[in-house]
Amino acid sequence: MTLVEMLVATAITLILMAAVAQVFAAFSGAMSNGRSILETDSRLRNVARRLRDDLNGVTTQMLPPRTPDQGEGYFELIEGPLNDYQDASNGSAALVSGTTEVCPTDIDDVLLFTTRDTDSPFVGRLLSETIESSTAEVAWFARPTPGTSNPVTYTLYRKQLLVMGYVGVAPFASNNQRLFPNTGLWRDYFTGTNPCDISARREIGAGFDRLVPNTLSDLTRRENRFLHNPLGSTTGKNFPYAFASDIDFNANNILDPGARGVGDDINNNAVLDFDHLSSSPPDGLIFDGTTRAGEDIILTNVLAFDVRVFDPAAPIGLSGSTAIVPGDTGFSAGGSVSGSGAYVDLGHSATTNSLLNADPLFSAAKAVDVTNNKNLPRTYCTWSTHYEANGIDEDGIKGIDQGTDGLDNDSNSLVDESSEQETSPPYPYPLRGIEVRIRVYEPKSQQARQVSVRHTFVPH
Repeated sequence: MTLVEMLVATAITLILMAAVAQVFAAFSGAMSNGRSILETDSRLRNVARRLRDDLNGVTTQMLPPRTPDQGEGYFELIEGPLNDYQDASNGSAALVSGTTEVCPTDIDDVLLFTTRDTDSPFVGRLLSETIESSTAEVAWFARPTPGTSNPVTYTLYRKQLLVMGYVGVAPFASNNQRLFPNTGLWRDYFTGTNPCDISARREIGAGFDRLVPNTLSDLTRRENRFLHNPLGSTTGKNFPYAFASDIDFNANNILDPGARGVGDDINNNAVLDFDHLSSSPPDGLIFDGTTRAGEDIILTNVLAFDVRVFDPAAPIGLSGSTAIVPGDTGFSAGGSVSGSGAYVDLGHSATTNSLLNADPLFSAAKAVDVTNNKNLPRTYCTWSTHYEANGIDEDGIKGIDQGTDGLDNDSNSLVDESSEQETSPPYPYPLRGIEVRIRVYEPKSQQARQVSVRHTFVPH
C-alpha cells in the first residue's frame, strides 16, 4: 500500500470510529434519560399511593358543619389564588416536552385532614422517643425550592402529627409549662433540635403558656389545627383562624417566596399572608434549613400540586370535539353547555349551568366571607357547630351565639333560624370527591410528568 492509501484508510477508520462513538453516546443518553424518567414515574407512584392511603382513612363525613362531640376530626382544602394556566413563579416556566406550551403551575393549594390506619399505625417522635398511633393529622402543601430557576421548582411536604389525646411526659406533663424552657418558641415544637410529632394546640393566658395534645373532637375546631392559630388565642379576635403561611403573594396574586413580614390578613382578593402577625414569619412556620425539613419532604422538583373538587353542577363545554371545564383554556362562562359534573377548582369561573338551570355548588368568588368582614381564601372546610354556642361573638352583630340563644334576634317571628347563626361553613355542601394532580420536572430529560389521584367520599 502506498502512503496515500494508508492515510486515506486511516482517515476513513477514524470517521467510522467517531460515528460509532456518537451512536453509543446517543444510545447511552437515551438510556440514561429513560432511567431518569422511570425513576421519576416510580417516585410519583409512591407519592400517589401514600396520598390514596391517607384519603382512604379520612375520619370525618363531608357534610359540614360537624359536631365536635362526634369526634370525627376534620377535612380542609385551601385553594390558593393561582390556577393551572398561570406562571406561579413569576419567571420562566417549564415547557411541555417538544412544544412551546408552558406547563400549568397550580402550586399553592393546601390539603389538611385527619386520617386513620388500623392496619399499620402512624409512627412519629416525641423528643427522643418513638411513638405510634392509629390516627394522625396530615397536611400536604408545597413550598418553593431555594435556588431553582428555569424552571422554578417546589418541594412537596407531607406533615404528619399523631393524634394521641393524652401524653404524660414533657412538654405536656405540666399545666403551666413553657413550650420549651430554653426559648419558649412555638417553632421549636415542630422544627427544633428535638421536634415532636403529636398534634397539639397552644394555650396561653395569665401566667401560663402550654401545649395540649389534641383529640379528634378538638381538631373539629379550626383553632386547634396545624398552623391555624399560632398565637394560641381563642377569644375570637383571630376567627376564622385562617391557615398561616410564610409564603406570600403579591398584588397580582403571583407567588413571591421572598416577600415575608408584610403583616396583612387574608384580604378581599384572597391574598394569603400572616393573619395579623408581626413583621417576622409566625413561630413554627419555617421548614427550610431546619433539622426537621428532610423528614417531611415527600417529593422534589414539583411543578404543580393542584387539588380540585367534584362539582356535580359544573358546566362542561366543547372546544371542537374536546370537552373543556372551568379552568381549561378556551372555556367561556357564558358559552354553550354540553354536560354537567367535573373536577374543578374551588371558586371556578362558571356561575351558572344553563343545562340544569342551576348554579354550580363551588363557584363562589375568590374570598368567602364566613362572617361579617371575616374572610377566608377559597376554602372547603367541614367546620364546627360549636361556634354557635361558645360564648364568643364571632360576627360582631346581634350579640353572642344568637343562633342558639332561644331568641328571635331578627324580629321575623322565628327563633334561632339559620339566618341568625354567627358563622357558616364557606361551602355548606356535601363534597362527593376530589382530584389531586401532582406534576414534576425531570431535569435530565427536561420532561414534565404527572399523576392524578381521584378519591370519592360517597359511601360505596
